[in-house]
Amino acid sequence: MEMIAGPSTMPLPMRVISAPPFTPFPQPGFLAGVSGGPLVALFAMQAGAAALSAIAVAGDGRWPDLRIPGALVLVAAVGHVLLWGGLVVPVRRFADATARMAAQDRVDMVPRGRVAELDRVALGLYRFHPSGVSRRSSRPRRLVVPLAAAPCLVALLVLGWVVPTAIATVGGAALPIEEVARAAGVRADERAAELDAALRGGLTALQRAADPPTGGVVADPGTTVSGILAAEPLFRSVSIVDRAGRPIVTAGPALDEPVAVPPAEPRVVQANTSGSEPLVRASAPMDGTTALVAEFDPRALNDVIRAAGGDTRVVDPQRATVLDTGGYTAFEPLDDPALGALAARVSTDAPRAEQPVDGRGAAARLVSAPGAPTDLGWVLIEEQDVTVAALADDGSRRATLVVIALITSLAVGALAWTTVTVVLPARRLARHVERLATGDEVPPLAPQRLDELGTAVAATNHFAVTHTGPAGEIRP
Repeated sequence: MEMIAGPSTMPLPMRVISAPPFTPFPQPGFLAGVSGGPLVALFAMQAGAAALSAIAVAGDGRWPDLRIPGALVLVAAVGHVLLWGGLVVPVRRFADATARMAAQDRVDMVPRGRVAELDRVALGLYRFHPSGVSRRSSRPRRLVVPLAAAPCLVALLVLGWVVPTAIATVGGAALPIEEVARAAGVRADERAAELDAALRGGLTALQRAADPPTGGVVADPGTTVSGILAAEPLFRSVSIVDRAGRPIVTAGPALDEPVAVPPAEPRVVQANTSGSEPLVRASAPMDGTTALVAEFDPRALNDVIRAAGGDTRVVDPQRATVLDTGGYTAFEPLDDPALGALAARVSTDAPRAEQPVDGRGAAARLVSAPGAPTDLGWVLIEEQDVTVAALADDGSRRATLVVIALITSLAVGALAWTTVTVVLPARRLARHVERLATGDEVPPLAPQRLDELGTAVAATNHFAVTHTGPAGEIRP
């Protein structure tokens, strides 16, 4: 059979596939991109100045002084110059320059600058591909400014306005100290009445359980004490004790101290004068042989006297602290001589006393009427700082402090966000290009944001890939 030779195989010519043209990211929106954080910071300052001006005009005219919002407007103007001149405009120009570099394949399209991170990128690109770059352009600059300088300076300007403004707002509050003392006396009356009502309420609950109405159902002892404990949140334990004070049945934690012989009449007593906490007990006789004894929870009693506007404490007849809304050590002596003298002034004839004490308004009040079943000899002392009272009375200053806090939070937060989203990526790009310039084989840097810096990163990657051979050599 005759073999027919086929046509010889001809090698195809090698085709070089050029890289696709570079396309920069779309222009970011109004609050996106490198200008987003600075715009939020400037808007916060301008809105704060407007709010402070409105408070000054709509309020009583005493505060804030119109020079305060005026100074904030000046800070915003200087901040605009610093942020746009030292951060926004340089980054935008740099992004445009790197986009032209990638599109035209010319490294000299990226100019050197006074911003440290951007200048490092330009210098690294010159050293990576020095074609068309003069030797003078490849020298490091002596005077450059870090990209973080602008947001840091603006943050310092904001804080430089905030601190004296807040000090002037708080320190300028004034109120006659006698008026503060009278207000403390009114609050002392209210707190003492609430505490006495709480003690009387607990005692009344025991009396009802100890002496049920005629025809009422008499429950077993365990059910009785459990029901009282569940119904009275001020109690932490309830017991039935015998004549000698020995517990027969208890609901809640066991009694920390032995129960003294219960009194023959319903009464509230303080069972100790030392220890880790005061033991306040209410008792009510049941059938002549037993009695109901309930122990108050000191934390619950402390919550009864807790209220905004001042510091409240309760001392026993030995002038030892048994309750205090500001935190305390049980039975700590009342070591303030002025408050001790104030507490000593209260009596049956004068159940309340008030006076200024070292820049504070203070008042003392008997908790219970002498001889009452809830009379423990306790004295409630109410104190309030004059500055705090003045701020509570001055709505304009309180509103000013709120505006100051909002301005600081928004402006400084936006500047910190700018540092995270602009400065750190720029530094990362500078380190990446410097490694390329030294000949390291590094993978392309991923653009973390679709903004101006993202364009610069993508353009740098495009230029590096175009001028890097398969073995890592740099192409001309």
